[in-house]
Amino acid sequence: MSANIAITGVPTTPGSNGSVPLRREVRELQQTFPDQFNLYILGLQNLQGLDESQLTSYYQISGIHGMPFKPWDGVGSDSDWEESSGFGGYCTHSSILFTTWHRPYIALYEQSLYKSVQAVAAKFPAGALRDKYVAAAKDFRAPYFDWASQPPAGTSAFPSVLSSSTIRVVDVDGKTKSVGNPLYQFNFHPVNPSRGDFSSQWSKYPTTVRYPNRVTGQSQDARIAPILSNELASLRSNVGLLLLSYKNFDAFSFNQWDTSTSPGEYGSLEDVHNEIHDRVGGGGHMSSLEVSAFDPFFWLHHINVDRLWAIWQDLNPSSFMSPRPAPYSTFGVTQGATQDENTALTPFWDKTGRAFWTSAQVKDTATTFGYAYAETQKWQYTTGAAYQAALRQNVTKLYGTNVFANFVAHVAQRRTEVAAAAALAAAPAPAAITAAVVTKLAAPGKDAHAAVVNVAEIAPSASPSPPAASEPENPSQAQKPLGLDTPANAEAEGPIPASLKHLAPNNKYTEWVVNVRAEKHGLGQPFRVLVFLGTFAADPDAWDGEFNCVGRVSVLGRNDTTTQCARCRADGAARLMVSGTVPLTSALLQDIAEGELADLTPASVVPHLQRQLQWRVALFSGDEQQAADVPGLKVSVASTEVTIGAADGLPVYSGHYVVYPEITAGKPAGLREGEQA
Repeated sequence: MSANIAITGVPTTPGSNGSVPLRREVRELQQTFPDQFNLYILGLQNLQGLDESQLTSYYQISGIHGMPFKPWDGVGSDSDWEESSGFGGYCTHSSILFTTWHRPYIALYEQSLYKSVQAVAAKFPAGALRDKYVAAAKDFRAPYFDWASQPPAGTSAFPSVLSSSTIRVVDVDGKTKSVGNPLYQFNFHPVNPSRGDFSSQWSKYPTTVRYPNRVTGQSQDARIAPILSNELASLRSNVGLLLLSYKNFDAFSFNQWDTSTSPGEYGSLEDVHNEIHDRVGGGGHMSSLEVSAFDPFFWLHHINVDRLWAIWQDLNPSSFMSPRPAPYSTFGVTQGATQDENTALTPFWDKTGRAFWTSAQVKDTATTFGYAYAETQKWQYTTGAAYQAALRQNVTKLYGTNVFANFVAHVAQRRTEVAAAAALAAAPAPAAITAAVVTKLAAPGKDAHAAVVNVAEIAPSASPSPPAASEPENPSQAQKPLGLDTPANAEAEGPIPASLKHLAPNNKYTEWVVNVRAEKHGLGQPFRVLVFLGTFAADPDAWDGEFNCVGRVSVLGRNDTTTQCARCRADGAARLMVSGTVPLTSALLQDIAEGELADLTPASVVPHLQRQLQWRVALFSGDEQQAADVPGLKVSVASTEVTIGAADGLPVYSGHYVVYPEITAGKPAGLREGEQA
């Protein structure tokens, strides 16, 4: 019997049809499975409270991801960096192992959390109460937070279950009480500086923090929801684009850019993943890969990343990683040797405890680690084709990949809210406004300004626009309603609502994206490239919430001469380039609704973007960095043709992208004619 810690996930016996328990969205878990949610909070509390020297404690598991840069479970490396300056870590970011390495990592977290949940359930008073919680604990799986789905009407993009310092639970004594929320922060105990585990930048914090106040260091979680909301449409579009149009595993999974990268493959799951680290961290722990795993949100985030990969896997079952040279030496591979699906995913021992998991072995979530997601319950379908069709439908519904149906569906969903707001507005004929005005699509950066829009140009059959409401004193704090003729029978009309069909003749339209590439470690620290359509404030602190901010590409760079991460040092020396994508189509639809743009054709969009498209670079400290001074930074615009299925309403991407250097030429770090896209 090996003394190594075997990564098993939760031991599971599948049902006769292959069914296994589900990892659920945290809001669904809280609302629909309250007993499991109660156990989740208590179990996470228990796990976080374990002695930090235990290898399966929250502290030790989180520390695998970066700091304190100590070998876990006896698994070191043989890198030159370790010999000269200490252990170099297990980093797999910007590599073909990014998604696969994190799967057994999350399984280790889940099996430890599961053990804590079982222990907590057994502590309830004997009888019906204990029986109830023991039964609920049996099928418990760690939840995720789907940051790209549309929040239910009237709810926050970053719900209170994640941002409140306390939470109500039924404790093990059977009494309902308020306790410290383990999803809000992790309390280091003893405080980590006493062991010197962290650098001076991070050792000053006794807890994890998000958007720390520059003076007090306290978390400012209230900043997260507006930032997530402001760029939600871009984020949703990005996820949908990845899941339905990317067919190559390497392009889909990680963010490394090279000269073979096509204009239609600048995005990646890792790129989207980086955005969430940035948006939620705000200069706190989630913003730095070296300490991000200590923030409890990290696990909700990465389980969602794993879920998106699981969905993509089942849509593209024959696509997997291509071999590449290892950038640096580890316990399992020597620098320059081939890194492929059989490369050891150190430090994660397999179920025997005598060998390491490999990428080839962790493809299937159900048989390997005993879980599935709501979308990946393949046992419910009689054929693979039926299962894949359901997956595409689910992706389209969740992430609005039918941009026209999404436009109308979102507007209709918010009609009641705007009606209530209109009734309170100091404007003539509020009843008329209530009937005719609906909230506009939450296009990227397009849900913070206020005005009533005439939609005659969008829908010639629409009723006349209502009188304009008075402008609020602070437009940036209001919402911008959109007048839109939304027929009650929109779905019966087909996949594209009648009022928008002229934008997609023959069910075809042009999808637009901004592509960004840059040297990952070129600035020696993390930075973001924010994309705007129109004017914006000069103050970088305001850019996250700007009306015209349409999305971002977040680059999680490090100082490659001081970081202890061996991979980052190697990538920095090699001047590794990374890339990302900001979808534009939802924002352009909003510009059409506002009468600023005629349609989605290149003839209209190219001059519009020449006038309106801008970008700025900000460090995670909040300071601006001149775009021209960012090593390797290049911004370009590309488009592709998309067909909306007449029967199912699903998008079909042509795969051919056209690049428009005339849009970006002459702007700082913009692609020029003759340069590689």
